[in-house]
Amino acid sequence: MHRAGKYGVTIQIGINLSPIVHSKHIPIFVFMYERKTLPNLNCGLDLIAEVLYGKWKIRLLWFINEGHKRPSELQRKIPDASRRVLNMQIKELEEHELITRKIYAELPPKVEYSLTDFGKSLIPVIATLGQWGDENEERLRTLISKSKGV
Repeated sequence: MHRAGKYGVTIQIGINLSPIVHSKHIPIFVFMYERKTLPNLNCGLDLIAEVLYGKWKIRLLWFINEGHKRPSELQRKIPDASRRVLNMQIKELEEHELITRKIYAELPPKVEYSLTDFGKSLIPVIATLGQWGDENEERLRTLISKSKGV
């Protein structure tokens, strides 16, 4: 599908309709976004943006580091995020080898997430960003409120 973007630039959006068979053999179609352009991976900033792009990823990494390892705990820590979006972003963090998932063989099934060594290496960077935000909190709130018309 093609459509004109905000500035008259044509962008291409792909939608993959993947049938999933339900237990009653009724096909269910899932809309999945397919990226049509390759990410720009020319420098470290591009790479980190590609890995951490997503509204909740930094918070997910932080909360997992703080000991909130179960999906339900993460959902409680980030109540504004839908379960679907959190699951997608957790999956991406797994694909980028920042977190691992452990599934316990018990009923009901239990899942816990933990940071990999690679993910742990991001925690000081996230802490520094948080500190900068805390130090500039008043100014940032004013600027964001003004730009959002709040």
